[in-house]
Amino acid sequence: MIKKQVKKFEKNWIIISLVIALLFLLCILTKFYGVSDVGDYSDIAKFFAGKYSAKLRTSHPISYGLMHTPFLKIMDSFIFLKLSSVLWLSLIIISVYYISNKNKKTILLILTTPVIWYMSPYISPIPLTCFLFLWSYYFIKKYDEKQELKHLLYSGLLIGVAWIFWEAVTYFAFALVITFLLNKKLSHSIYFVLALLVGVFPKLLIDYIFFGFPFYSILKHFFSVIAFSFYGSIYGQTENRSLLALLPTLLIIPIYTLILFTKRNFKKYKKQIFFILFSLFMIWLAGSQIRYVFMLIPIIILLLGEILTEKQFKIQLIIFIVLTLLIANLYLIQAKYETNSKDFSQFVINLGSLELNSSFYESTLNEDIIAIAKDYPAQIFIVGNSPDDYQTLAHVYWEKNIKEFVSIQDYRLFLQDSSLIFKKTICSNSKIQNRREICISAYLERLSDNKDNTDYSSIKYAISLQDNLDLDNFKLIKKYHILSLFEKV
Repeated sequence: MIKKQVKKFEKNWIIISLVIALLFLLCILTKFYGVSDVGDYSDIAKFFAGKYSAKLRTSHPISYGLMHTPFLKIMDSFIFLKLSSVLWLSLIIISVYYISNKNKKTILLILTTPVIWYMSPYISPIPLTCFLFLWSYYFIKKYDEKQELKHLLYSGLLIGVAWIFWEAVTYFAFALVITFLLNKKLSHSIYFVLALLVGVFPKLLIDYIFFGFPFYSILKHFFSVIAFSFYGSIYGQTENRSLLALLPTLLIIPIYTLILFTKRNFKKYKKQIFFILFSLFMIWLAGSQIRYVFMLIPIIILLLGEILTEKQFKIQLIIFIVLTLLIANLYLIQAKYETNSKDFSQFVINLGSLELNSSFYESTLNEDIIAIAKDYPAQIFIVGNSPDDYQTLAHVYWEKNIKEFVSIQDYRLFLQDSSLIFKKTICSNSKIQNRREICISAYLERLSDNKDNTDYSSIKYAISLQDNLDLDNFKLIKKYHILSLFEKV
């Protein structure tokens, strides 16, 4: 009997190890490393490694990028950030293995779930956050079952640590608290919050060290969410909540999630179901991206592993394998070709119009920058025409022959002797002859002159990703493969 259990244990670990090895191999082979917010995390690591020829601009916490800075000091590559994602995904797989008490169905489902493979080469803190959140869910569920306060404290602490790396985890934490603590003593909710604050303390310390304000990233995220929700981004972007944009996310969610809503299962897993529904609603509000749903998939699979019949399990497994093979093939294609469907979401939206290109845009872009740096060494370059085009160039360029890439937005503000990037004022709207209105203003400014060491007046050259440049007194002097170089006249 013992030998049989040992053989079963060894067999499970062979399968798990093989899948994890394939995840690492896929990550190394593909040139894909994400489509959303990738630069925000990779550029932070590059900036603190001293290899980023521009000022830093990120909408996310610097903690995750900062953690990877030593690796970028060693090598001029983002490969360590990609491999880091696979490491956390591997820990999620192993965690689900143990949390499910080595349930065979659960193991095979987590190993083949498409979202694991989707996230494998993605530069993002979400796999790490998902790992921490999974254990937070485990402990709060233990607390709910046994009423032991230590489990609640573990849960809050892990949420706090997860918050260090990704702000949006707070929405899932809110759903968790509402679901599992609503019928508990108020003092227990306070204990949970206190444990959370202990976990998030390093984040406050990092913000204080680098920004002089411990709540910098928390407040920045909070106000940006409000602004984006009501007014769109400062560049006019809005979330896409169309059915077509939602379809890739729906395909990734296990089809048998629906059986959780049967009368028997709903009664047994009522709290988990409310948590999932509330979280899905918030994900929909945020734009229904696959990477957000990833936070829920391990929890859903743990539930399905307990309730799926053998037939349902086999059907779900086949669906997972088909989708996973599709995702893996999309990434393998990008080992040699660039495509207009870099990830599963783009593939579904561009279905029937897949395009392949033997040359990679970023590689060609880097060749152009190297050529410009050789022709005009040790120069500061304005980059346009979009405000953040300078990030695109600073992201791909690793050498040191360029002093700095400057945003065209910052240069315009210098010419106007202004620092205001964006301002929004909200006022009350009195219907009577009231002498006063209450107004709240929020605004963004560029770095103040006494802290900005860029000599804007000495800039002689500008680069555009288009054929034209939206600045007066600059003339085109050379066209490269992608970039156009302009000189001040």
